[in-house]
Amino acid sequence: MTTINSTPNVADILGKNQTQTNTSSTPTDDAAASLNGQYNDFLLLLTKQLQNQDPLSPLDTAQFTQQLVGFASVEQMIQQNKSLNQLINLQSSTNTYAAAGFLGNTVAVDSDQISLQNGHASFQYQIETGATQAELRITDSRGQIVLVQQANEGVGTYQVDWQGQGFAGQLPDGQYQVSVVYSDANGKMYSAPITAYGKVDSADIKDGKVSLNVGSVSYPIDKIIKIVHQDTQATTPPADDDTPDTSNPSGEQEQQPAA
Repeated sequence: MTTINSTPNVADILGKNQTQTNTSSTPTDDAAASLNGQYNDFLLLLTKQLQNQDPLSPLDTAQFTQQLVGFASVEQMIQQNKSLNQLINLQSSTNTYAAAGFLGNTVAVDSDQISLQNGHASFQYQIETGATQAELRITDSRGQIVLVQQANEGVGTYQVDWQGQGFAGQLPDGQYQVSVVYSDANGKMYSAPITAYGKVDSADIKDGKVSLNVGSVSYPIDKIIKIVHQDTQATTPPADDDTPDTSNPSGEQEQQPAA
C-alpha cells in the first residue's frame, strides 16, 4: 500500500501560477480562475491521500481542514477585490457625469495658475497680515517675469481683472502664474493665497480622475472651491461672503495691474 504522509500546502499550490497571476492584465479575474484550478488540484490530492492513507496512522483531518480554510480566505479576498473594482468603475462614471455640470460655468480655483483668454484673466489674492510692502508678480509659462507692481498692503481680499498688459505691452493668451509676496513691520515675509477664476471650456477624464480646462490651464476637480452658474456669472469674479465690498469708490479692495 502506498502511503502519502504529507498534506498539500495551500501556499505551495498557490505558488504554481504566481507569476502568471501577477503579470495578468486582469488580475482579479485571472486570480479567481487560478484559484479554481488550484482548488481542484487540492481536492484531487486530498482524495488520493484519503484513498491511500495508512489505516494505522490515519490522515489528520485538522490539516486538510486548515487548507480548506486557507482557500476560503483567498476566495473571499478575491471577491472583495472584485467589489472594490466595481466601486472604482462606478466612481469613475460618477466623475464623468459630474464633469459635464462644470462646462460653460465660471469656477473659482485654489491655484496660482491663471489663463489669459481673449486678453482677460481674473484672480484674487488675500493679505492676511498687515503689510508694510507688497509686490504682485506675474510670470509666463517659461518662467519669465512679465509684470511686477505694488500690491495692496491692507488686510483683506483683493480681486484683480487683468487685461493682459505686461512690460512689453499686450501679452498673448496662455497660461501665467501669479504670486503676491509681502512683509510685515518686523520684516517677516508672507505669500498671499491666490484664487484663479475662469470659464470651463472642457473636461478630461483619465484613470477615473477629472480635470477641468480653462483655456490653456488644466485644474484638478478637487481644487475647485466655487461654481458660478452661467446665467449669473459676472465679468469680474464674485466676492466671497467675507470679501470687502469692491464697489467702494476709493477702489481700495480692487486692483487693476498696469503695464
